[in-house]
Amino acid sequence: MTKTRWKKYRPLIATALAIGGTLQMVGAVLADGTAAGTSISNTATATYNDPNDPGSTLTTTSNTVTVEVAEVAGITVQAAGVDDVNGNTVDRGDVLYYNYVITNVGNDTTSFRIPNSADITGPGVISGPVEVDQGGGFTAISGGSLDTGAVPPGGTVQVRVPVTVDSNANPNDIITVQLGNTPGNGQNQLFNTDGGDVYTVDLANGTAGEVDGAPANGVREASDAQQITVGNASLTVPLVKLEKAISEQIPGDPSIITDDQVTYELSFEVQDTAPIGSPVSPGPLYSLPLSVDGGTANYVLVSDAVPAGTALTGTPAAPAGWQVVYTAEATSTLASSARWYTTPAAALSGTGATANITRIGFVRQVASIAPGTTVQPFRFTVVTSGVTSGDNVANLAQVFGYSEAANPGDPVDPNKVVADESGDQQPSNLKDGEDGVEPTDFDPPSDGYIDDATDLTNTGEDTGKNNTGSGDGGEAIVLQFNDPVQASLLNGPLDEPDAIGPTSDEDDFTNKSAFVPSASSVPGSTYNPSPVNFSNSVQNNGTDPGDITLVPTPPATATDLPDGTQVTIVGPNGSTATYEWDQANGVFTGLGGGPAPAPITVVNVPAGQEVDYGVEVDLPANTPLSTDIERGFPVPITATLTNAGGSASNTTIDRVYTGFLQLVKLSRILQGDGPAVGAGQGSFDSTPAVDPDGAGPLPAIDPNSAVADVPRTPQPGNIIEYRITYTNISEQQSGSGNVVLTADNVIITEDGTGANGNNWALDQDANGVIDTSNVVNTANDSRGGGIGFFSGASGSTAAADQSGTTQTSDITKYVDTISGVVGPQQSGNFTFQRRLN
Repeated sequence: MTKTRWKKYRPLIATALAIGGTLQMVGAVLADGTAAGTSISNTATATYNDPNDPGSTLTTTSNTVTVEVAEVAGITVQAAGVDDVNGNTVDRGDVLYYNYVITNVGNDTTSFRIPNSADITGPGVISGPVEVDQGGGFTAISGGSLDTGAVPPGGTVQVRVPVTVDSNANPNDIITVQLGNTPGNGQNQLFNTDGGDVYTVDLANGTAGEVDGAPANGVREASDAQQITVGNASLTVPLVKLEKAISEQIPGDPSIITDDQVTYELSFEVQDTAPIGSPVSPGPLYSLPLSVDGGTANYVLVSDAVPAGTALTGTPAAPAGWQVVYTAEATSTLASSARWYTTPAAALSGTGATANITRIGFVRQVASIAPGTTVQPFRFTVVTSGVTSGDNVANLAQVFGYSEAANPGDPVDPNKVVADESGDQQPSNLKDGEDGVEPTDFDPPSDGYIDDATDLTNTGEDTGKNNTGSGDGGEAIVLQFNDPVQASLLNGPLDEPDAIGPTSDEDDFTNKSAFVPSASSVPGSTYNPSPVNFSNSVQNNGTDPGDITLVPTPPATATDLPDGTQVTIVGPNGSTATYEWDQANGVFTGLGGGPAPAPITVVNVPAGQEVDYGVEVDLPANTPLSTDIERGFPVPITATLTNAGGSASNTTIDRVYTGFLQLVKLSRILQGDGPAVGAGQGSFDSTPAVDPDGAGPLPAIDPNSAVADVPRTPQPGNIIEYRITYTNISEQQSGSGNVVLTADNVIITEDGTGANGNNWALDQDANGVIDTSNVVNTANDSRGGGIGFFSGASGSTAAADQSGTTQTSDITKYVDTISGVVGPQQSGNFTFQRRLN
């Protein structure tokens, strides 16, 4: 069985930057929902900063500039899998549907022109009109082409091309279909009339959502192709992954357990990549028939049962375009078969209703959701009004859709239902270890309801409460409630004393970064970081008042914290106690190795009272960069409550990073219009990989490099391709209530005019021609960053994406402004090419 060919593109659009009152085009960026004409004021940084600590800028700050977003057209055509109507192997006479998703990646509402044709190679024939789904089901194009209705930024249109396999087709023949017509199936290209094009059509001025005037970048077109092999099964599967977390847990009266509030947060992703080793092709998640307010229409549904012993409270929250719905039918009814209502009162009075709301739901009336889409957040809160001591509050969430388009009004076909349950990383209820080829690889949807602890035997538990469970189906998030005790304590990040870490409430954390001067940011550097200040909260969770002591405690691994690190605890009244880490003996001492100071003690803290305290962490000289060792420096802080009932302790971790956005630069040589490339030079590598301290060569950074540290020796006409990978190496969110590091305002500058030793835009041999020239249309950011192009000897003149042989006519500096924030463990690539002159 072959895998249907499928590609994902990161589209580019252009922006305009107002500098000194002049509107200039400075680069291409991914539309991120910002409307055309919006004025954005921004103070850029040389690298990045942490939004959780706005006062701690990790790089130098530029002057403030104002960005005015131009009206920009953008389009991608994305292959979305091939469906075989008969569902078996592709054979002679079979009807195949080649599916595509067309997306508006511009920043203005637009229309798409879709031809009633496609290019096909191999033993097949297009056997009917091209069909388009604009939200109401597929309809055939009549005539030579179709102009769609208005498509908002980020909106999609589904297209499918019917193909019949020839009667003379042979096994292993390949049938390829291309929708649109661009060289190399390029995305978001400048329109070139050559027939069979899929392109943008600017809407008339005055149309709802349309910004007057033509797009600054003109008409754009795109195309994509996919193939299937005769004699092999064609399996396109919607791979949807639902995740669930506890975003907040608010205790009420500490003497009872029936007034606690728990807020759940849900998100789901329609994945664009199949599990490793799986030959299936990821496809869109289609909507399925649901009953809402007494009528039936097609929706995608996210559902969560109200856990036993709890009741809904407050107003649920849904992402834009989604509707909150309720049902009071018994949970023995499948969520996808229940009757849903848009108000609790209607649900409670509906047919078959019980006395209470049994499920909360979120629906969207949409034709389908394309692969590569993430929808978040969905939130709702329950109160533990019916729990008794020892009860588990356990439940899991579900998402429902269809594997193919459904006609409105049709009854639900269980064979087409696609569902996923929260608690793990497997999409679409895919069983552990299965590849998704056979229907039996997937668990059918259950009712999603966990009634009591006994059910957990079959369902399983997401013990980390961070969607890392394992097993077939979903795994429940479980909270146990016990009668309050005299001595109980919670200790965590500021205003989150009940935070939960990756494994328990003993490893919740707050992550912060120390300032990293530019001179110390070179890989291999060590330096003396400035102290980093933390704010934590501790709460008397018992029934009696008591005294709380606060002390630093050894990390799990002694070498994780540099020897000589000083930790100061600051009590709520300003009192301090300073400790020094003795790594060799694994203990905190006083300064200089003397006796440890008396601990900070907060006396007579009332039951339920929350107290804030501070922690100052001062790492010593010669501390390495976190981006080199790919971790932070943890300082556990343990709080202990003592009262008439005994004592209780709880630990939270204050973790210092010395920078957290890692940059790795690689290069490779491409032939271009020059001679063949030398052995090993065509793979990305870090050559020359030399340790900055002069100790010797480092191993190749890229684990996929075929040959490590092969010298690059390009010849005239060859192309040097550079790839800069940026990665947020900090701890990702897990559990709930933790403080993570996100990199915001990330700007990567590649300056070839001599800055930082870069010389690729200089004329070093003084022959009147710069050494390398920009290769047009190759500068790209995988996360949709906006690429600014600059020319001139100082790289300060904004320019188009151009190529020349002088600093004035070529590009001498690239500025990549990353779109959005780079979250923990997220990464992206900035690539560009230079031709050797």
